Amino acid sequence: MRINKFLALNLNISRRDADKLIEKKEININGNYAKLGELVGDNDVVSYKNQIINSVKDHKYYKFYKPKNYVSSRSSQGNSKTIYELINNKNLKYSGRLDKDSEGLMLLSTDGDWLNNNSHPSKELDKKYIVTTNLEEIDLTKFKKSIIDKNENLNIYSIKKESKYEYLVILKTGKNREIRRIFEYNNIKITNLKRISIGEYSLDNMKIGDLEEVKI
Repeated sequence: MRINKFLALNLNISRRDADKLIEKKEININGNYAKLGELVGDNDVVSYKNQIINSVKDHKYYKFYKPKNYVSSRSSQGNSKTIYELINNKNLKYSGRLDKDSEGLMLLSTDGDWLNNNSHPSKELDKKYIVTTNLEEIDLTKFKKSIIDKNENLNIYSIKKESKYEYLVILKTGKNREIRRIFEYNNIKITNLKRISIGEYSLDNMKIGDLEEVKI
């Protein structure tokens, strides 16, 4: 494993920040300054500020039902509450950010690779949402699923009516406020947006605010 990945996993930082620590000569491997790109194995002793870093052997994997009015962030944003006020474990990273006004499934883990495999657009996983609107009936033959907004290509993979006011929307991507921006372009107001699944993982019978461990 490369040293920056090891540090990211075990210090709960980004790989970029890990590289900065290495460049500042704050990381030692077996008593020697670490080098960028260096590999570490199970028998190597890695230390930071003279403290040995214990490797995370058993990663934790969770599904989380994010409520509305919470931001997907470790840091407070004004008066808004963060999801970590509910989770109480800042060692958990997250993928599949949801904006403050949205609710639904997020994945959390100490394993960044697992999160990336379940969130990166290159994996082309279905991300399913129930979108509640102010219209009883949307003319889907005229609905623009693909638009360009602020020089970004936004795309809804599919949309179909579920019930009165509700539509099942599937994304393959997941750009910032992608669904909301497309619906706004179509002059349709969203009254609620809930993500119900990411790939093989779904809310099932979870209640708002639940944190449920996933067995891998």
